[in-house]
Amino acid sequence: MIKNSKVYKEVNKWKIPLHISRSYLAKSYLQLLPNIEIIGITGSVGKTLTQNAIYSVLSQKFKTIVGDEDLDPTFRIPQTILAAKPWHQKMVLEYGVEHPGDMDHYLTLVKPKIAVITTISPTHTKYLGDTSGVFNEKVKLIKSLPKNGQAVLNADDPLCLKMADQTQAKIWWYGKKAKDGIKISHFSQNLRNSQFRLHYRGQKATVRWKIIGQHQLLSAYAAATVGIICGLTLKQIAKGLSITKPPAHRLNAIVTKHLNIIDDTYNASPKAAIESLKTLVLLGIGKKKIAVFGEMKDLGSLSKEAHTKLGEQIARSKINYLLTIGKIASLIAQAAKKAKFKGKIINVGNTSEALKELKKLTNHKTLVLIKGSRHGHLERIVQGLMHKSTTINCYHCGILR
Repeated sequence: MIKNSKVYKEVNKWKIPLHISRSYLAKSYLQLLPNIEIIGITGSVGKTLTQNAIYSVLSQKFKTIVGDEDLDPTFRIPQTILAAKPWHQKMVLEYGVEHPGDMDHYLTLVKPKIAVITTISPTHTKYLGDTSGVFNEKVKLIKSLPKNGQAVLNADDPLCLKMADQTQAKIWWYGKKAKDGIKISHFSQNLRNSQFRLHYRGQKATVRWKIIGQHQLLSAYAAATVGIICGLTLKQIAKGLSITKPPAHRLNAIVTKHLNIIDDTYNASPKAAIESLKTLVLLGIGKKKIAVFGEMKDLGSLSKEAHTKLGEQIARSKINYLLTIGKIASLIAQAAKKAKFKGKIINVGNTSEALKELKKLTNHKTLVLIKGSRHGHLERIVQGLMHKSTTINCYHCGILR
């Protein structure tokens, strides 16, 4: 099954035997670690932050191991297994899928005892077809759970609700609509961090969250729920959430003397793009707001509709400038213009041209959101803008330059 998997089709042929061997080795090695509990995470958005948050929470009580967030799951899962030691009690794995059959491959290596689903929305539909295809691939993680397993599902997501009858495991609901789960209140945020209060069965605890974006509370809900399942106190959960490592280039705020950037250049999907836009508006009050968008890749037949809808959403938002990069992203600009966007629209062909335009527009009174799929290398724009300042505080990356 491992040898015949299509997950290696984008890997150089001479490297494939190495990866297959490593996967077999990882599967065999895991049998020597019978006491380690596997927590698996999948979903269309928020997987890596959820992974980091769960790791941080569980580490308050257990010896926990997690993988390198920048590695593709095809390589990360075997690597994480092989890095585990006999004293580890919990392993947190991200089951990210792009193609049909990816999840089957991962599950031949390791099946989780606890499975977490973030959301189900259009991602990688070039390969998975449509949202139903996304659902059908990701639900396999829930189906793989044993009877004594735990399914952690998002009560606010309609497609997650449909997963409830796909598993024999115990179901734990999380989110605003979860009746008996963790509750979150008193959320506030600025470009440096955010804060909120956790509630559970009469207890409460304050979290100082290094993450911005109210939608990213999804990960806090999920991680706190896993913490409850594993027997942590609310105080331990709050401490773990407060020290969660923000994933790089995923809605990271960079504040300098000369400009303010929201770096969201790691990847882009329709749902994530809309949420990033909302964060720009909320945190940009009193500032000139600039939204920079590259292409949302791998959407297949849904691409035109998705980029058009994003443009329409931007037209309804209080954004001062919209800058799009490339032919596909220009659909965002066209839709915004057609929907009578009141700000200024700029469309350029590449990141170099985008950087030139932004250098003219940005100052300490601007807030720039930069978002696109990683194939577009929009992180180059962030790096170029950062040269405008000699001292840079990246509150979410922990960088001081």
